[in-house]
Amino acid sequence: MFPLPRDRVLTIPNLLSLSRLALLPVWWWLAASPDPTRRTWAGALIAYGIVSDVADGYLARHLNQASEWGRLFDPVGDKIAGVVVGLFCVIERGMPWEALGLVVLRDLGLIIGGALVYRRTGEVPRSADIGRYAALLWAVVLLLYIFTIQPVGSHALWPAVAFYFVAGALYVRRLR
Repeated sequence: MFPLPRDRVLTIPNLLSLSRLALLPVWWWLAASPDPTRRTWAGALIAYGIVSDVADGYLARHLNQASEWGRLFDPVGDKIAGVVVGLFCVIERGMPWEALGLVVLRDLGLIIGGALVYRRTGEVPRSADIGRYAALLWAVVLLLYIFTIQPVGSHALWPAVAFYFVAGALYVRRLR
């Protein structure tokens, strides 16, 4: 078993990260609705997710609330949100399940690798800029599917998956 970080859990940035996870079922219910008002609220929750993801890092640094838990919650929470939104896109919007499967496998590999690094060093590995760009590109593709902006979404899908893998490989290389 891996030891867990021994620092603050209940910080404003961590609560923002956890709130994004807690809102995922509500988001799905709203996004899957044929009611345009509910779908607008789903879009508002996406905006909240994006803003709170940027805000939690900013607040962690500027309120001196950076924590090992935060370095764990934020990326793992983002990956969980990406899987849930990806599942929505597969089930509700016809995105190929193979694309989501590859992204999930890559993320699982990074989570396991990060856990092994944590076990060896006692530190949660920090993310890399290229990983942020890859995640941003993947998020854009998901948004294109959510809002049924096709064929742009389907044309961008496989390049986004490939870039996601390249970013993961570079991250692993950096950790070594």
